[in-house]
Amino acid sequence: MARTHRKQQQQRNTVAIVGDGQTESIYFFDVRDTDRPKHLTIFPDIPGRIGNYKGVLGRAIALTDEYDHVFALIDFDKVLQDNQQEAYSRDKKQAIAAGVIVLENNPCFEIWLLLHFLHTDKLFNNCKEVEESLRHKDRIPGYNKSEGAIKRAGLYKNYKDLLMARAIPNAKRLERDREDRGPKYPRAEIYRFFEWYYANHQNT
Repeated sequence: MARTHRKQQQQRNTVAIVGDGQTESIYFFDVRDTDRPKHLTIFPDIPGRIGNYKGVLGRAIALTDEYDHVFALIDFDKVLQDNQQEAYSRDKKQAIAAGVIVLENNPCFEIWLLLHFLHTDKLFNNCKEVEESLRHKDRIPGYNKSEGAIKRAGLYKNYKDLLMARAIPNAKRLERDREDRGPKYPRAEIYRFFEWYYANHQNT
């Protein structure tokens, strides 16, 4: 199917990233504005509180005709809290069939940030526990979810070297033998976006 952005920018890949949080939105704008990739146009599409995974997947599916690649970010703690694992599994399969790349973070996006500093397979009960670990003096002291604090932290720009050296390897390590782990076992599939991104983007 012909796509609007392909017609307009035949020499560029267009990417939509859909999630349900302010932190993710600011983070991916930071990726775009820091790297300014020559052959890749990134559109963070995280319009505030979508509400749940269904909203994220639905929005992502709707964008598949407009963008070359669509990534959906899922905070898995919400799926567990609402006891929606079975329904989520079905909806995830439908999204993948529609062309969406689904990336799970368990319990939440902040686990990806934490993996920049250490490998951990701790079973966090919720996102607040991850945030507390992030605030360690050797990590991101004072971390909180306020818009100003997130922007000042420069979560991509200031920690890009750690992303390559630690976060990606640590996230991939968590994928080993996942079938033998419980539902709270941490996960940061966002590493899959960055493996694809660094393989495909070129800076001027």
